[in-house]
Amino acid sequence: MRSAWVALVLLLTYLLLVFLAFRFLDIMLRYQEGVLTTHTINPILLSVRQLKQLLEVRGVSYTGYVEKQELAHLVEASADVVRDEVEELGEVNLREKERLTSTPNPSHFTGAAHFYEQVEDTKDSVWLVQVIPMTKMDPLLDDYTWTIVRNMLAPFAIRTGIFNCRLDHRLCNSKGWSQPLLLLAMPRGIKPKDRVIMRTCQLTKPNAIFEWLREQLSLRVKKVEEYSDLEKEWLQANNQNATTIESNIGVKVLLLTHLLHPPLFLAALSIKFTGRITFGIFTVKKEDVSKVGKIPSYLIITPDQTIVYGRRKMEHFNLRSMNSFLKAIQPEMNDFFLCSLLLANMFAVFYFLQVIAESWWRMLAAVLWTVVVCNLLLFAAWLVLYGALHWPVTASFCNWCLSAIRMIALSETGSLVRSDWLRLLKSSRLFVCSLFAFGVFARRKVPRSENERGTSWWEIDCLFRQQPPLFSAIGLDPETGVLIERLAVPALWLEPSLIHEYASLLPTHKYRPPQRKLVRKDSPEALQTMMDTEDDNIVTELSRRDLLFDAKEVTECAICLDKYRSGVLLCTLPCSHNYHHKCIFTWLSRNNHHCPICRWPAYKTKI
Repeated sequence: MRSAWVALVLLLTYLLLVFLAFRFLDIMLRYQEGVLTTHTINPILLSVRQLKQLLEVRGVSYTGYVEKQELAHLVEASADVVRDEVEELGEVNLREKERLTSTPNPSHFTGAAHFYEQVEDTKDSVWLVQVIPMTKMDPLLDDYTWTIVRNMLAPFAIRTGIFNCRLDHRLCNSKGWSQPLLLLAMPRGIKPKDRVIMRTCQLTKPNAIFEWLREQLSLRVKKVEEYSDLEKEWLQANNQNATTIESNIGVKVLLLTHLLHPPLFLAALSIKFTGRITFGIFTVKKEDVSKVGKIPSYLIITPDQTIVYGRRKMEHFNLRSMNSFLKAIQPEMNDFFLCSLLLANMFAVFYFLQVIAESWWRMLAAVLWTVVVCNLLLFAAWLVLYGALHWPVTASFCNWCLSAIRMIALSETGSLVRSDWLRLLKSSRLFVCSLFAFGVFARRKVPRSENERGTSWWEIDCLFRQQPPLFSAIGLDPETGVLIERLAVPALWLEPSLIHEYASLLPTHKYRPPQRKLVRKDSPEALQTMMDTEDDNIVTELSRRDLLFDAKEVTECAICLDKYRSGVLLCTLPCSHNYHHKCIFTWLSRNNHHCPICRWPAYKTKI
């Protein structure tokens, strides 16, 4: 039980140290560079390549824009540019290219069942499927063009696949897919897990396909026509004219811009958060500029407050950053489960690092045992919690918890924690290495009691309470008591699972390497040494001067044949023979109630 509390304290300490380390890093960067990472940058100062990268990540088409000033104006109309976002551009592109080159080709559907399972049943994502007809016609897009399209859609979590009608012609006949085409599948309506609608096109140029996708997905973002509608339906806390479903959606995202269509990343987010968050866009007219304030602005409207997105650290204008932000203020059950799963496995790491195992296979067994037990307990707790959430009395409590989580996520501390989490996800290897390094360091520094040092990982002492043996209670001889117990519980069909009481009374000590002993020439010990030795040289030298002799001690365990290491816990039997504490307890637990060397009973005192 103490190991569990130690692991919990280590987990909280690790999270606190990570938070403080990132704060120290932020202070160092600010001191070194003199500006904040949230400092805005004028787009005209960026290169043409950086401007195009920003537009590609945000999902804004720049077809027909050639001059740098035009690209900078388009970037400025989509969102502000912060310094940290510009530095992240190279990392994002490199990571996406590595992901595309390391993953196999898009999903190849094997038939109608596979197609419906992936496309129809996955109702919170967007699919772009290339359909190859049964005829000998070439696909609509060749491999090179298809790769370019996938690369353009990768930052927006749009999944791609290929369906060959030769594998299942009945589906193609029922859908009327007789020509090569591109199929866009996305959920319909504002209800969560709503039905999927499909749109088709036969465009062949990547830019044209990208523009078509943006137009289709932009239909999910509500357009606010007039400023009066903006005040009435969006900026008021409670709207009486909203539908029942819309009134249950407490969070809204509103884009105030001069653009006619929303960026693709915002449209893709409207698909991911269907039924949870309402997305809208208001194209500001000249007469409304003085009323709305700064343009462009991404307003996050909650029942409690309204904030402007992009003013804090790691609040970038791309799908990955805003997706993390929206999950923090409007999480679903799966988000809580994934967070608890990560924390449970981090707890398991700190727990099994406290286990003492002599061999590698025992350590491996301890790792597997700890991870399996922690995850099974987590799953069982979630089953109970999921059942309790269906009770009517828990609805108000869940709403209160959701409001509390939203307030914490919108606070300054919540923003820092979210930014730290995003930075940890960027370098998963550093996260894992730091976790294990801290666990190993804590294992060496955390003191352990003598009972914990001698406890094996498979023993669950907290479930049993040791009782004094019968022979000690009624005054019988120990040998007679052991015989009575053996006759009462025959070893032919049932082996005792616990070591007898005498084993816990055996003396233990920490091993110290033997030191050389000084024997003085005129001492009685010198006379005894000269009488016992057969070496004439030792007798002659000891009569003249003092000599150093190596202490005669056993330096290895007779059970496992391993050398004693300094500080290891040893157990001494009544016959004065020493063994590893774990080795002799394992020996005694197998009904070997005697010394492995001299066969003297381990429960009988030797006089």
